[in-house]
Amino acid sequence: MKDSGAFRLTYFTEKYNETIVFYKDTLELEVLHVWDRHANDKGTLLKSGVGTIEVMLKPDETYRIKGLDYRKPQGVFACLQVDDVTALYEKYKKKSLVFREDLVDQSWGHRSFSVEDPNGIVLFFFEERF
Repeated sequence: MKDSGAFRLTYFTEKYNETIVFYKDTLELEVLHVWDRHANDKGTLLKSGVGTIEVMLKPDETYRIKGLDYRKPQGVFACLQVDDVTALYEKYKKKSLVFREDLVDQSWGHRSFSVEDPNGIVLFFFEERF
């Protein structure tokens, strides 16, 4: 396996516009690429550290590709490592963001907090403290 690739978290959503506003405007993630080919082919790539979050509009039945799972994400969470989790937490508090877990020092050496995106995906922002 090559080390030159990047990790990408990809999922479909019926709440496409709300989700993009959340990542782009609320969390202030950088938009890398957007496409809007037609009503059933829309997506956005957002930069997250060395990885990418890819959000795509859930297409109707006629545009679905065999082999992909179009169900609502469940049991999924993402960990986003940052350089200064305390500063990011304070920045997000000013935006009245709802936190799943407030800023805490974890027993395993991380300092972290978590939020939930419009689709129920929990995002843990953390900084290694060891």
